[in-house]
Amino acid sequence: MIDYKDIKEVNAQLKASQEAETDNREFAREAHDFLDKRDGQWEPQIIQRMSGRPRYTFDKCNPVVDGIAGEMEGADFDIKVRPIGGGASKELSAKYDGLIRNIEAISNSTHVYNQAGREMVAAGIGGWEIVVDYVDGDSFDQDFMIKWIPGFEDRVWFDSGAIQQDMRDARFVFVLEDITPDEYEERFPDGSKMSIGDDKPWSSYENKPEFITVGRVIYKDDEMKEIAQMSDGSVYEVNDEYDKVVDELAEQGITEKRRKNKKGVRVYSRLFDASDFLTDPELTVFKSLPIIPTYGNFKVREGKVIYRGAIEKLMDAQRAYNYTRSREIEDVALSPPDVTWASRKQLSNPNDRMAAENMSVSPQRVYLFTPDMENPGPPIRTGGPSISPGLQQATQNSLDDISTSSARAPLQNGDIDKTLSGVAIDALNSRSDTGTIKYFKAQEIAICATARVLIESIPLLYDSTAQKRIINEDGSYELIDINKTVMDMQTRTEVKLNDLSQGKYDVVCDVGPAFKNRQQETVAALNELSRVIPGLAEITADIQLKNIAAPGVDLAAERVRRQLLQSGVIPPSQMTEEEKNEMQQAQTQEKEPSAQDKIANAEIARVQAETQDVMARAQLKQEELRIKEQKDLLDAQNKSEKLQMEELSLMMKQQSEQVKQQNAVIEAGMKGQMQVFEMLKVQADTLNALKTAMGADAIVSPELVETYSQQVDIIDDTQDKAEDLSKL
Repeated sequence: MIDYKDIKEVNAQLKASQEAETDNREFAREAHDFLDKRDGQWEPQIIQRMSGRPRYTFDKCNPVVDGIAGEMEGADFDIKVRPIGGGASKELSAKYDGLIRNIEAISNSTHVYNQAGREMVAAGIGGWEIVVDYVDGDSFDQDFMIKWIPGFEDRVWFDSGAIQQDMRDARFVFVLEDITPDEYEERFPDGSKMSIGDDKPWSSYENKPEFITVGRVIYKDDEMKEIAQMSDGSVYEVNDEYDKVVDELAEQGITEKRRKNKKGVRVYSRLFDASDFLTDPELTVFKSLPIIPTYGNFKVREGKVIYRGAIEKLMDAQRAYNYTRSREIEDVALSPPDVTWASRKQLSNPNDRMAAENMSVSPQRVYLFTPDMENPGPPIRTGGPSISPGLQQATQNSLDDISTSSARAPLQNGDIDKTLSGVAIDALNSRSDTGTIKYFKAQEIAICATARVLIESIPLLYDSTAQKRIINEDGSYELIDINKTVMDMQTRTEVKLNDLSQGKYDVVCDVGPAFKNRQQETVAALNELSRVIPGLAEITADIQLKNIAAPGVDLAAERVRRQLLQSGVIPPSQMTEEEKNEMQQAQTQEKEPSAQDKIANAEIARVQAETQDVMARAQLKQEELRIKEQKDLLDAQNKSEKLQMEELSLMMKQQSEQVKQQNAVIEAGMKGQMQVFEMLKVQADTLNALKTAMGADAIVSPELVETYSQQVDIIDDTQDKAEDLSKL
């Protein structure tokens, strides 16, 4: 596990990545020097050996690069986003297509792809970066931008363990940046100003600006998150936002089906120099590394990534060609010219001397000379210098080697054989296309990787309600609302328009002719089909006009399309949002009637008014009858309720009288009990007095005992009466 907080370990990882790529990068730099540097096509030791001798460069390699790169620039790499599940849809896929085209448009990505592709064809490696930045100084919102990384072979190093062609399996990537000392001081006043070392064993150019090299490490960091799958197939990350919408989803009948923990990835970025970190770790909106490489002739051997451009195999043949052509020039153009040898006596006559000097340019066919017995015969013409047949063969072999190694026919490099037929030329072009298609494939893989990074990151940056521009395949554009909550009038529930957080998507990249070429092909194909399909020209007139690149044709196309819309030829699936809105508004608006229509409409309105009046009177009569019936029913109900109330009142009076009688009986009973209680009290007092009188010191007589017994009996009788009263 790499500790991205340890500057020593980060610098060590950078050095290890550089060392693993040393051979590949040296070949790439040599290829660039060969193509771009003055005298780059001559080896240094050969230059020293040929000092003072003719040394010329006849560049056959840059045209090869121009040809392959030019074909790629003339092609169109069209990104297609496809739904694969999780709430994805074709409609949202089309929105993603349009958003990515818009990002490419504001980034001028065509130039970015072309520059990186040219470097890939030349040296085997190139690439670009996806960044989040402001489109211009007046913008408040950031957007994605695709930026070219010039000198990719000197600035970018991926994880040496990655082996996928788009480096999607890399854990990290380093990007080096050269900044001036003044800029360094302004951005990092507390920095050490120590440059990061490079892996270049030589420097191709002198008199370069002074720079301080800083690095940026972009790395992946794992994170665990909990996700929930809903009953409609959509997937949400369980967080505060999910807690806010789960009740709303439940109201729509969408419930949670299951949960699980998922290992996710977030990408961080941090600047550093040779001494220490210059910034804190910064969390990005990316889930994959936003550095996109494009490799030519990509292969993996013994766990090592290797690649090369089209030039590496041409260097020897090009050098040999330069050697032989320079020697040819030395032997012919720089050798002594054709001369005539004569004795002084033979040219003693001034006229003979003048004729000999002008012999090569004079139309004269007969020349006279003065005989010289010491040198018999006329003056001798030696002839001009000649080219060695072996040297000529070596030159031709070099040309053949260049053509074979580049897998390109000579005519594709500008050497046209006028003796070839059109069929033969097409066959040669087709054979050459099979040799260069690998560079198209490399560019296709890189552009697809770009789209995948954008699809993963767009929901994180475009996470709020906003209006975004999308660009359609035909170049037209429209504005759409994303993440906007509206009320569905049919279901009476809130729905979110163009919710980019929902669904999973993948990407394919179709390679075809450039848009302008496809426009011409479209017009030609439709014209050809119109000859065999009756009526096709009329219903496709707007398409044909839109694909003709001429002034004013777009205005004509707009007028024709409006007519086709009004006639109902264009299906709703091919209408833009603006056209759909216009059609809906047109359907709700009343058309202006003619004079006859107005008279007919007036008569219809009169009849309708009379009919409505009769119907209104009938309804009024029915309403009066209904009110009367309701009134009679209400009166009957009132009478019934009044009788019920009277019966209830009488019943309540009777109950009240009964209560009064019961209360009187109870009250009388209570009074009787009180009287008995009083009698008992008196009798008890009397008995007590008798008891006292019968005490130990008293004289008890039979009369007194009898009196005491009688008093007890009286008390018992009184208690029995009291019990009888309590039972009432």
